[in-house]
Amino acid sequence: MDDAMIKKNPNVYEELNWLRLFRTDYWGLDMFQGEWTHKSFRPLTVLSFRWNHALAGFEGSGFHVVNVLLNWVCSVLMGVLGFALGLPADFALLLGALFLAHPVHTESVLYIVGRADLLCLLLILVAALLYTPCVKELQPGFLLLPLSAVLMVAAGLCKETGFCFFGLLAGWEILGGLLTSWRRGRVLRILAMLLLGSLACGLRVWYTGTAIENMDPHSNPIAVHVDRGVRLRSYALLHGIYMKLLVFPNFLSYDYSFDAIPLVLDASDCRLLLPLVAYQGFFMLLALSLSVLHPHKQASEAPIVGMAILLLSFVPMSNILFPVGTMIGERLLYIPSAGLLLTVVSLVFSWKRRNSGAALLCIAGALGIWRCAVRVPEWKDSESITTADGLTQLNSARVQFNLANVYLQAKQYDLALDTYQRSINIDPTDHDALPLYHAGQILFFKGQHQEAARYLEKAVNGFFSPLTIQEEEIWHDYALSLWFVQKPQASIAHFQKALSINPTFTKASQLGNPTNIAMNNMACAAGLGAITGILPREYYQHAINALDQAVRLDPANVLYWRNAVALMSGGGDESRAAATWQQLVAMDPQGAANPPKDCSWEFYFR
Repeated sequence: MDDAMIKKNPNVYEELNWLRLFRTDYWGLDMFQGEWTHKSFRPLTVLSFRWNHALAGFEGSGFHVVNVLLNWVCSVLMGVLGFALGLPADFALLLGALFLAHPVHTESVLYIVGRADLLCLLLILVAALLYTPCVKELQPGFLLLPLSAVLMVAAGLCKETGFCFFGLLAGWEILGGLLTSWRRGRVLRILAMLLLGSLACGLRVWYTGTAIENMDPHSNPIAVHVDRGVRLRSYALLHGIYMKLLVFPNFLSYDYSFDAIPLVLDASDCRLLLPLVAYQGFFMLLALSLSVLHPHKQASEAPIVGMAILLLSFVPMSNILFPVGTMIGERLLYIPSAGLLLTVVSLVFSWKRRNSGAALLCIAGALGIWRCAVRVPEWKDSESITTADGLTQLNSARVQFNLANVYLQAKQYDLALDTYQRSINIDPTDHDALPLYHAGQILFFKGQHQEAARYLEKAVNGFFSPLTIQEEEIWHDYALSLWFVQKPQASIAHFQKALSINPTFTKASQLGNPTNIAMNNMACAAGLGAITGILPREYYQHAINALDQAVRLDPANVLYWRNAVALMSGGGDESRAAATWQQLVAMDPQGAANPPKDCSWEFYFR
């Protein structure tokens, strides 16, 4: 979705409009008046995209370079935080290296949209490092506390998770009080941090809310299921899968939407063993982290701080407090992985056989590097990642749809149609409009008009995101198919429906030029229908008016002039046809080589 998130977001490339920036979500959609919004309010991340564009436009590798650099900075800051918490330099270095090598980060770094997580973690780590002297009672906090609070707010404006990390600083202070002493300054700082954090979180929730309007059930089918038990069991399974991705990321995919992870309909489903292991592992780590706490022991508080980072970043994405807009998102694990690694490395350091533990971590890091080396080339471009995951994530309707798009662009129409149908078969409710739409287009192109009309009829009643396609495109192609199955009046009505949605509706031709395709095709349908007698005679003038408007919008388009001549000749209006033909000859002698005998339709794959 980088193309939708960045290249179609006016906040990135148009003149800066602060009101629009603060009214639109991460995808550039209005959060208060639009039909669909994710409620992901991340203005600082969007501004970073804007700065990228200002420096080098959309060309080149600037966006990727920034993401890679941000990941390196986060890795260095992880090591610095570990060192500040008492880890020796070698273990701090190991912590940063393990973070850098974790394969689950490939999506966060290589998928430009993942920058929200990178910036959020970076600001959280800087805020925590700045606040460290306060926790250790080295500074009273008059300057560091407000500065850290500002950084936490900035982290929250990069991604919502950042607002939760006021709890990290307040909890760290409480931990310091339990391990050392409760001085008046510490108590005041805790109260101030809790107040500021509550205020920041409250304002964020008040401003946009947390409910996703018109949530796509394909993105998170659990959220829309009516049975509470099924929802709880299925969310528990997601927690187990997230744990597996953190610990053993052998299988990676850019998408886990419907039906990659079937819902847990029954409590006897053996997949529930995975979340049981995950919960047990979490509480074991928590117990070990608490067991090593000691006021005079080196790095004793590092494991529990890591657990706090893990918990504070995981809960907002866990569907526990509110449903999120995705089943599984590997990029969502960027911040939780930082907490888990901090805990594990710190616990290994506190272990008596720390050298053996460090060796095991190095082996894990080497395996992580190998997995990254395999995964990174798959993200080379849109086609490579779509193909790689399309061949492994066979049960995701969206992944199969995207794979079919690759085949369609390569003009492998039979393979594309088979893959679109596989995507459709995954969802028997025919909810998603896009695979139906593209399958209908291919069937129309192959001359199977009855089947095309059947698919396109389902498409106009399905769900689609305005980020990926405009509604009028589907109505137009449905109208076109209706003409070829001898339903002329319905065809005209649906052409008019497309134009009522967008009166200036255009579609890119094979050469990439915008064409007034709806005007032209409606004119052909109305004109031919009137000439042949299958439509009333008044439709003839409607056709001429539509072509006149198409010519006014695109006066250099020879096709529209030729169609006007053909319809005028067929309608018996020879004088107007001759005059129009002479205008075309004067404008483009080559394009006017032979007088047209029939109206030419336009059809283009999207």
